[in-house]
Amino acid sequence: MRNDLPFAVRYIKWISAIILTAGLLHSCSHTKQPLPVKEARGVWLHRFEYCEASTTHDQDSIQAYIARVINRAADANFNIVFFQVRGNGDAYYTPGLEPWGSLLTGKLGEDPGWDPLEFALELAHRRGLELHAWFNTFPIWRGKDPPPETTPPSPYLTHPEWVVSDSGGTPMPRSDHYVSFSPGIPGVHEHIIEVVLDVLRRYDIDGVHFDYIRYPENAPSSGFSHDAISEQRYRSDDGNPLHLDWDDWQREQLTEFVAKVYNAITLTNPGVKVSASVIGSYYATGWNAYHIVYQDPRRWTELGKIDFIAPMIYWPREHPTQPFLKRSIEWQELYTLDRYVFSGIGSYRYNTPDPPLSWDEAEGQIEDLRKRYIPGMVFFDARSLSSHWLDLARNHFRYPANIPPMPWKDAVAPQPPTKLRADLRGSTLNLTWVTPDDEDIRRFNIYITDELPIDASSGDNLWAVTSSPRLNYTLLLHDHRKARYVAVSALDAAWNESTLSEAVSIR
Repeated sequence: MRNDLPFAVRYIKWISAIILTAGLLHSCSHTKQPLPVKEARGVWLHRFEYCEASTTHDQDSIQAYIARVINRAADANFNIVFFQVRGNGDAYYTPGLEPWGSLLTGKLGEDPGWDPLEFALELAHRRGLELHAWFNTFPIWRGKDPPPETTPPSPYLTHPEWVVSDSGGTPMPRSDHYVSFSPGIPGVHEHIIEVVLDVLRRYDIDGVHFDYIRYPENAPSSGFSHDAISEQRYRSDDGNPLHLDWDDWQREQLTEFVAKVYNAITLTNPGVKVSASVIGSYYATGWNAYHIVYQDPRRWTELGKIDFIAPMIYWPREHPTQPFLKRSIEWQELYTLDRYVFSGIGSYRYNTPDPPLSWDEAEGQIEDLRKRYIPGMVFFDARSLSSHWLDLARNHFRYPANIPPMPWKDAVAPQPPTKLRADLRGSTLNLTWVTPDDEDIRRFNIYITDELPIDASSGDNLWAVTSSPRLNYTLLLHDHRKARYVAVSALDAAWNESTLSEAVSIR
């Protein structure tokens, strides 16, 4: 154990070692892991992927790709799509404060004639999926040439003083990788927050998801960010009232941003979920969040300013220094406190015929997460699942699941449905029920079993999650052996679940 590990983390790590040992003994006593009812199943759909569906920027081709991913995700019983809407100071939605993204037409600021976010959002909701708008946070430009003049203009042109600077005060040069704004500048925070709130006010999104809440990758070696504003704030009592050292001060700038944006989002729409993808290793030697890019996600969760973390644990289970399950357990036990961790699976790596980089590795990671009761996972990226949607639907995701409820946002479950009626005609089961008019209900769970009482904790019994609050549902009973009794529960926007309705006999 490193001697420079913060005392609180060292103490929790010691306690968690005891919990982990007991948990491993408990999990070893079970030969079969039941499918969970509560499990986040997400996929990242990035702008390069859906825009590169057409080399000619053809609208129909891009839309067809987005639709194919969303439909396949729904068919495979996923429940969240993380849809990228901002890459580097640009917009993949009808712009408000930043220009249209260049990948849509080949030219920054050019109107493609349609709205990718609106298109994806409508289809995702129709299929019962949550859509979380994914923002790259501090990257502001990408390319060796400066952005052209547009309306609205690129923030890179309007605020060159906000670009991160190296230890000599030289602004980060343009390259084929991202140029970032400095997280130590309050004006940068305000701009990004306004961009997010603009989207939140105009679109019925279910969540806001942040990537790149961090300093650039080579921050320690380059001394990022010694821009003039950060330097002045660091040396002042107002900007550094706790007199933190440079590294801790930079971590605090990221934490301040997370707190401010979470508060702003919650004030605007309390039901919207806020999350972040972070470096897959929090503190371990080598590539890590805490020392290399100054992320301190544990602090974010400690303050209650994030709803879940999606660490990008893109290493195999047998990796010598960054094994997938060990890192996932650390996030679960040490760094997320009473918030959730949904482990990021690097499925883009597992499409080779040879282990450990074959699809078997991804399936093993799913199984390992369930054995450790880690409540969700996110796959990067959608393209890497093109040959595996059906595998997931037939095996690990053969039944739907609910996103785990978030009681810190809303802890009151709706009332259960009543007057459930089941009408079986051939293989078609028609269900109707009633709910109180004043309940805020978004969807329903349909449980079907072969015996009473119905176990609502077993995913094998959850046959369907409706895509709307309609008070009826029709499904085909392909497996009659289990189809003897049915019950329905109600779910609100926070995925709080009611108790079950009275069970009704199907036959």
